[in-house]
Amino acid sequence: MRDLIASNRLFFRLIRHVLLFISMVGLFGWVAYSRAENAESFSHILMMVTTNAIFFFGYAYLTTYLLIPYLLLKKRYLVFGLCFIFTGLILSWLKFTISDYLFYEAISSIHYMDNLGFTLSDILVNTKDMTFIVAVFSLFKFSRDNYLNKSISGNSEVKRLEAEMQVLDHQLDPHVIFNNFNNLYSISINRPDLLLSTIRKLKSVLEYLFLQEKDKLVSLKKELSMIENYIGLERLRFGERLQVKYIAEGNFDGVMIAPLLLYAFIENCFEYGAGLDTDASWIDIRVEIKQSKLMFTAANSLPGNLYSSSGELYRGALENSINRLEMLYPNSHRLTIREKQNEHKVELQISL
Repeated sequence: MRDLIASNRLFFRLIRHVLLFISMVGLFGWVAYSRAENAESFSHILMMVTTNAIFFFGYAYLTTYLLIPYLLLKKRYLVFGLCFIFTGLILSWLKFTISDYLFYEAISSIHYMDNLGFTLSDILVNTKDMTFIVAVFSLFKFSRDNYLNKSISGNSEVKRLEAEMQVLDHQLDPHVIFNNFNNLYSISINRPDLLLSTIRKLKSVLEYLFLQEKDKLVSLKKELSMIENYIGLERLRFGERLQVKYIAEGNFDGVMIAPLLLYAFIENCFEYGAGLDTDASWIDIRVEIKQSKLMFTAANSLPGNLYSSSGELYRGALENSINRLEMLYPNSHRLTIREKQNEHKVELQISL
């Protein structure tokens, strides 16, 4: 039943319109039959009502799908009013011309019009009558649209809250802090000369993780600055067995982006790439601004024994990032995830 009311699939849309047409024809056919002064058969009256209903519903469709969205909703009230009246008058004239006054003749002989023709008054009365179907049809359509919009809005809000909670959970994930403090301990013993710069990097990363996420948008420069510090920390952690290539090109001034959006993809490169590969590995990251578009690529090597399960690992890890993209950049982003024998690659394009 919900699909019949809410689904936008062609099959259900056709069913809805057919049921509405049949119900209206049946209702007015019964009214006309009960009021008929002449002994007309119900099938004859039903045929006349159906003929007239075509014009009534034509008026409703033209008004609901053309005049309202393109004129009324754009606040062109005078043009809408004139077009609405003119359309009704033209359809009324066509109805009288084609149906040969059958509907009113069937209801009552008082409305019978002889062969001399019909008057402007007849056309105006018929136009007034047709507005009832327009009102019923419009009410049905816009009530349904309002219901769907509220449902979509509610689902979007739930997804937004879930995404925010998942980002917060990620920020508070103990392994993020534990790994970095473990690095500090190792550096303090083996490379004390790097301790101060490492603490500064870690401070910058943690400050960004815990403070910047509160904003809906952050400067892309800040996001990239945090990413550079994060990459610096990971380079120290993995040492010479990991080769990292990072390139950022373009004019980033004034460019804003959702916080932690790029970081999530980069962190996965280290966690599921180098983190699971005990041999030499590599990561290639590129960020560019081209013609008001953000072009982002994050690729990493894969250990051969994890190729068959890498797709599942990455999809699970990136699910929240994919949901955030769909929520924050609907119809303005393109995300491609490619998996090869020894490589995992993410390509993201966002229209800014």
